[in-house]
Parts: sequence; C-alpha cells; structure tokens
Amino acid sequence: MAFCPSTDQRGFTLVEVLVAIFVLLVGVLGVVSLVDTSNAVTSKTKAREGGSNVARSIIEVSRSIRYRELTAAELLDALANRQGLADFKPAVPGYTIRSRDVNYELTLIVCALDDPQDNLGAHNGPTTFCSDSDVAVSGATLTDRNPDDYKRVRVTLTWTTRNVSQTVTQTSAIINPVGGLGPSVTSLVMTSPTSNSNPLLIESAGVTRATFQATTSTSAAEVDWSVNGDVQGQASGGPTTWTFQWDLTKSNGEPLYYDCTYLIQADAHDNEGRSGSPFARTVKLNRIAPVKPTALEGGRNGNGNWVDLEWLPNPECDLVGYRVYRSTSAGAAGTAIVCDGQSTTILPPDQTSCLDNAAGSDLYYSVVALDTPPSGSARSPEGVYSDQLHVFGSNLLPSAPTGVSSCTGGSPGCNGADGQAASSGVIIISWNASSDPDGSIQYYRIYRDGTSYASRFDTFYPDPGLAWSEPKPDGQPHTYNVSAVDNRFGESPLSAPVTAP
Repeated sequence: MAFCPSTDQRGFTLVEVLVAIFVLLVGVLGVVSLVDTSNAVTSKTKAREGGSNVARSIIEVSRSIRYRELTAAELLDALANRQGLADFKPAVPGYTIRSRDVNYELTLIVCALDDPQDNLGAHNGPTTFCSDSDVAVSGATLTDRNPDDYKRVRVTLTWTTRNVSQTVTQTSAIINPVGGLGPSVTSLVMTSPTSNSNPLLIESAGVTRATFQATTSTSAAEVDWSVNGDVQGQASGGPTTWTFQWDLTKSNGEPLYYDCTYLIQADAHDNEGRSGSPFARTVKLNRIAPVKPTALEGGRNGNGNWVDLEWLPNPECDLVGYRVYRSTSAGAAGTAIVCDGQSTTILPPDQTSCLDNAAGSDLYYSVVALDTPPSGSARSPEGVYSDQLHVFGSNLLPSAPTGVSSCTGGSPGCNGADGQAASSGVIIISWNASSDPDGSIQYYRIYRDGTSYASRFDTFYPDPGLAWSEPKPDGQPHTYNVSAVDNRFGESPLSAPVTAP
C-alpha cells in the first residue's frame, strides 16, 4: 500500500492573528485609559484637599490677628512668618503657597461689613468696607457709631492640575469684639503745621513738632495716639475734642523721625476700656537733606584694577539714590564715578555697593545720599558726605577656599553653621577656612551660576562654622563658587565649583 502525505495544515492564519492583536490592543488601551483617568481624578482630589487645608490654615491665622489690625496686608505679613504658608515665589508678583508639590496662587480679600440690625453708620476713616456691605440711603440719619460690625475674610486659591485650572474659596466672618459700644474717632486733623495735601506734608526743616486734634463721636475717657502702630501716649483734652503733639526732632537737634511716610492714628476708649473705630492720617516728612552715609568700607579686590565699596543704607526712605566720589588726595571730594553696571553717577536707593575700575595707587572715596528737594525749594539734593575711605594701592590676597562640598538637609551629617542638623530640604554649602598673609578674613562671597561680578549671590560671615544655607531654594540645580574677602576687601580666587542639589 502506497504512503500518502497528509494535506491537513492546522493553525492560525495571518488574518486571525491580526484580529486577535486588535482585540487585545483595544482591551489594553481601555485599561490604560482607565488607569490614567483614575490617576487624574486622584491628583485633582489630592490637590483640592490640599487647597482646602491651606485655605483653612489661612482663616485660622486671620483669627490670631487683633481685629482692628486685621487687613489683607497684615494677614499676608503674618502668613510670611508661618511655616508652610510663606510666599514660595517672593520675587514674582502675587503670593504663591506651595503644598504637596502644588503651587496655589492666593487671592485675599479682607473688608468690613455694616450690619443693619444695629442701624447703619458712615463708612469713612481707615476702615475698608466690602462693596456689598449695607449702606444707608442718601439723607438718612446715621445712628451707628461704629459701623464696622464684622470683617469678612475671603481666601481664594487657584492652581493647575494636568493643565486644568481649579479653584477653591473659603470665607469666614470675624465679629468686632468691641461690639460698637465704645467711642469712635470721627476726625483727625493736623492743626500745626497746616497741610491740605493727601498725604499730609511737612517740608520745612524749621518744623520740629506737629500738632493734631482728634474728635470723638461721644465722650471718651481717653484717646491714645500712635505712629506706625506704636503707641506714643495719651492725648489731652476731652470729652470729645482731644489734642496731642508729635515731636520730630531730639533735644540735641538730631532727627527723631527721618524723612519717610508715617501713619498717625488715634484710638478712643470709654471708662470700661471699650473702643470704637480709630482714625488715621498719612503724613509724609521731607524736612531735611539726607544724613551722612555710614560704615563705608572697601579696597582693591585683587582682580585687575577693581575697587569694591560697601556702606550701610541710610535711614531715610525717600531717597533718590546714592552717588560715589573718587579723589587722588585726602580731603578733596574729587569727581563722581559711574559704578560698574550703571549708566549714570546715581545708584538706585536700594544699592549700597559699588565696583569702580580705577588704576593707580592710593585713592580716597566718599558717598553721599540724594533725595528730592521739597516743592519750590532750591535745596541741594545731596546730603552730608560720608567719612572718606582710604583705599591702598596694594593688598596681598587671601587663599582660595578649599574642600567645597554640598549636602541637603535631612541627610546624615548635613549640619548648618551652628553645628546643628540642617532642616530637611535645605541646601548647605561648606568649605575649609582661608588664610590671609597681611590681614584677616572678613567674610566669604557666594557666587551662583557664574564667576563674574554679576553672579555674586550672597555674603557669609563665619557664624561660627563655614556652612552657608541657600536663602532662596527653588528646587533647581545650581553651581556655586566661594571666595574669601579680607579686611581690606582683597578677594581671593574662586574655589572649585560644586553643584547642588
């Protein structure tokens, strides 16, 4: 019998395999989509839960502030000092709170409401009323002595999760503890010198004292007055008309209050210590030329012909800026210089340092502050010159810092300058001490992301250890170099770089 090979070929055809793959792919994609949707919902839920917790924390902080001082600005200042509620991006406009790796943008509204149940009053003075607060109709008799019945604190947080913007809002009402039973200050007038401007303006150097008159809604037992929130004493007079004097100059003629803007406030109290609404006026002083800048220090830093100069900021807050003078002889003012990075001889008022590219041997420097003269005055904008600084022609430089290393707080052995364990997440840069052949090490400079003068990031004085902590951590890696500066401002070469975190 002849053998016949079998022709039966069993198995899967290509079409069947492709159909199976397609069915499997549809199932897998469905599972992946389900997992992704689940993760998105979880992320959004956690972010919303975190936002609600942050909003509740802000409300609790608002309740810790005295009622009369509760404003949006005061609340933001209080948040800045609370761990976990500080501004995560202080250099960026707005206020950002970071919690659970989510950036929450804060919008804060603090305003007063007038409850019609105890009648309505005049919405004037320093209190900011809500736009939807009840207001008396035109011509109605205002009988509420203290219309500030309670304050509304509204916290709105906005964030983005997976490119979707979300918002949570929490509102709380805080009742005025005085209940409107105490006397309110209805007006506060500066009677001497007189001023019709807003803010009130005192420009004459001959004015050494300002007199104010406060009027209360009803008889008061006493009226306290304050400057920028600091109680100075009690006004005299009564029962509804009170006066007090604000001394601007010390007995020796020195300024007691420098040229700045101040808030003068009067608070009235009855026999039981209850108070109503205070009244405040803003007063701007521009009486005298700027005082002498102090603590001018500097020297050749050893890099080319550069001279480093530093001084303390002036106490006045109305300065236009500073001007630096260089001379080749002691006692002579010399000529005004243009500091490195500037286009004119006037430095910004917040800059108290200067780099001068000046060849030669011994040089003499002085600094003067500038302000805007009073209206209609020919007074020079320049104030009193600082003591002259002698910069020597030569200076041996310190040695470069060695052994530069970095660590992150929370890891074993990562300690701060005080020898204690650094807080979790804080970046610490440490190094070995430098030496100086002809003087002493005054401080160290920290350079970040570069080695030019523009990369100078911070100054560190040994306290006592050589361990500097990053003041503005942003979670991004940066490169750091360290230099040593001696008592004549001679600057060492830069250390080897280190990257952190």
